[in-house]
Amino acid sequence: MIGIFTSLIILAGIYSVFQSQQVAYSSQEQINEMNQNIRAVMDLMAREVRLAGYKTSTAVFNGIATAQPTTIRLLADINQDGNILGGTEDVTYSYDVNTLRIYRNGATLPIAENITNLTFAYTLADGTTTGNPASLDTIRKVRISITARTKNPDLGTGQYRSLTLSSDVTPRNLIS
Repeated sequence: MIGIFTSLIILAGIYSVFQSQQVAYSSQEQINEMNQNIRAVMDLMAREVRLAGYKTSTAVFNGIATAQPTTIRLLADINQDGNILGGTEDVTYSYDVNTLRIYRNGATLPIAENITNLTFAYTLADGTTTGNPASLDTIRKVRISITARTKNPDLGTGQYRSLTLSSDVTPRNLIS
């Protein structure tokens, strides 16, 4: 009887350790997934902002066609044919606060989910920063800030873990 009771206590201890390790593993896996997703989206957006305004020497257009706090539209003549057509030359990033998603070119398939905030801030030629520039041709730098959360709440606390990533990107090809 004492041996059975002792075995039950040991088994309960082993189960407790196993359960806590499972919670820690699940939490870490979600954090890694969130981190990987936010970095991939930031890399994609930064590359395309950096290319904004790329064109042949005879073309005349501004590389940033829309500049708002949660939306940006970028233009670049990637294939050098003189036209800005297609999903690689006319790119719009927008944030939907209701679905917590970032969309590229308004497609139904989001490029990022579980995003709690996306903001664009624009540094102008005179050094000021704004979310709504009056003149698009004075934009010299774009600050992209993305805040993401884990897919599920933490099992221990019941709270979502979050991460904010920001990057200052200087478009190389804007009209000076």
